[in-house]
Amino acid sequence: MKSGQLSAHTCTLFLILLQLRVNYKPNIEVGPPFMSQLSHAKIHFNDQGTPVAADFDDVYFSNDGGLAETEYVFLQHNGLPQRWQTHERPAFHIFETGFGTGANFLLSWQRFRQFRQHYPESTCQRLYFSSVEKFPLTLADLSRALAVHTELQPLCQQLLAAYPLRIAGCHRLSFDDGTVILDLWLGDVNSLLPELSSSIDAVYLDGFAPGKNPQMWQDSLFAGLAKLSHNATTVATFTSAGIVKRGLHDAGFSVTKVKGYGRKREMLTARFNAVPVSAANSAAIKTQHVTLVGGGIASICTALLLLQRGIKVSLLCEDNDIAAQASQNRQGAVYPNLHATLTADSQLQVQAFLYARQFYQYWQQQGLDFAMDWCGMLHLATTAQLSERQQKLIQRALWPEQLVCAADANTASALAGVELQHSGIYFPLAGWLSPQQFCRQARHYLQQHAGFELKLNCHVSAIQPNNTGWQLQTTQGVQQATQLVLACGSALASFAPSGFLPLNKIRGQVSHVQSDGMTALKTVLCHKGYITPQWQGLHCVGATFDRTAASAHLSAADDAENLALVNQQLDTPAWFTGASTLSAAAAFRATVPDHLPVVGEISPGLFVLGAMGARGITLAPLLSEVLVATLRAEPLPLSRTLLSRVSGLRFQPLLTTERAVTE
Repeated sequence: MKSGQLSAHTCTLFLILLQLRVNYKPNIEVGPPFMSQLSHAKIHFNDQGTPVAADFDDVYFSNDGGLAETEYVFLQHNGLPQRWQTHERPAFHIFETGFGTGANFLLSWQRFRQFRQHYPESTCQRLYFSSVEKFPLTLADLSRALAVHTELQPLCQQLLAAYPLRIAGCHRLSFDDGTVILDLWLGDVNSLLPELSSSIDAVYLDGFAPGKNPQMWQDSLFAGLAKLSHNATTVATFTSAGIVKRGLHDAGFSVTKVKGYGRKREMLTARFNAVPVSAANSAAIKTQHVTLVGGGIASICTALLLLQRGIKVSLLCEDNDIAAQASQNRQGAVYPNLHATLTADSQLQVQAFLYARQFYQYWQQQGLDFAMDWCGMLHLATTAQLSERQQKLIQRALWPEQLVCAADANTASALAGVELQHSGIYFPLAGWLSPQQFCRQARHYLQQHAGFELKLNCHVSAIQPNNTGWQLQTTQGVQQATQLVLACGSALASFAPSGFLPLNKIRGQVSHVQSDGMTALKTVLCHKGYITPQWQGLHCVGATFDRTAASAHLSAADDAENLALVNQQLDTPAWFTGASTLSAAAAFRATVPDHLPVVGEISPGLFVLGAMGARGITLAPLLSEVLVATLRAEPLPLSRTLLSRVSGLRFQPLLTTERAVTE
């Protein structure tokens, strides 16, 4: 076969796959294998005030408080904190089985904080602590359990303030300005381990004793740890049980018995027998400069996270200011889109929503002065179909009430502050923020740092690979990039290397409405559209969907459509009488056929981030974190299942065809 030709078999497969892609509809009934409903731990406190697990008849830590045992068993026998001084990578990754009360994490956090104070110039600057917990404590039980650790109270209070809801999957919690990261994975460890994708430097093999919790101590546990280990990975565990020693040995670890803590005669340590850390990871770690193409919330979130890790950033924006396109909205709602079944899509939405709350609150605390209000959101059941869907969601009780709960019409009216005729579901943690104000405040913050460069009115017309990375043709001349990120919204598929992305551009217009009757509105209202509470004298009412528009023009007809939709969906409420539009904003939303975002590497050194539709405010922080962690070869806050669902390569026809031919 000549170069450039495809066999008839390959062409047929290619056409079939393209047709499948066009007709693809996501199956929202299929969730990740590790997803399940979780139960809180059933515990009581003994006479010494130590928490005891009722289901396992075992204590969470020794009656003396447990920190001395943690120091001896897990830190000392993993060579910590001494190993941090000679660690050759920017981040150190600890993996723990059994988060429990968090005592092991808290002490490790304190020791790492002390290490950075004494050795500020060390290569190791960040600590990742990944911990799995199948039966998380309630916040009240955790607060009581941590009260005994008087020397750790400042850290305990920060953990309690950030403690996540009882929802399966990864909860990434950031402390000490992002230098200490807790990835709390809620679920069964033997189901979750295959979902992790990052190498581990040290293992705290904790949890209830093998005799009391045999479900955890399976061969799959040890095999899973081995897959994530490298030649310097160490393990320490409080037990010396034969099943643990044999399991570690058979998985490829060299196991040693040593003196146990206190009255325990023996415990185990281990080291993995493997080749050194891969060269690919080493190359990713050397990333020192990233070029971003974009100017909206996706590129701004990415720039903040890159700069926080000490990576220089060049941002190329085609407009005369950032946040001039899809991120120009005055107010945008922040909430998760939930299904009545445990699905991968809902999992992504919840993780992104909870991370976004933490992310925006952190940057506001850093001095970014932007409007934000976690005032709650009511999604009103304005159709029979929507009412049925919401009833299923509430009846199946898959999500904690702190995240979503039912609201009849009277309750909804009281929550909203205006009279409503429909029942619905209420998201008490949701709210709104001003994306344009956030982006422009972030731009001001970024420009105060020497490692950030902004080029406005810099339109990129073409990109192509070269010997050092990528070459960009721009209105400001040829630009060079060693690592290139396309986060340019509706222009994401405008370049040859990203042209395979089946991007749809949907024009939408949001109306800025003045209404005396709406001033009492206290929450975001969603129906077929949405309404925000008043800010600076105006409400945002939207939004239209135009799939045929060639430009993001403003339209008086769209303003009329937005106002008419409110009256149609909410039965012409009296409080909306006299509402008038004073201004509007129009832009293109970018989506792909399966309505999931795209993130990750699509070619060596070329990354994409986008296709977030109308949910960029909610999705951008977490997906930016995924992108930056990928660039740095650091632990990822998404499962392998979710990473595969949002990978841009899922639309790469050539790769898909080659995979099909191979199989």
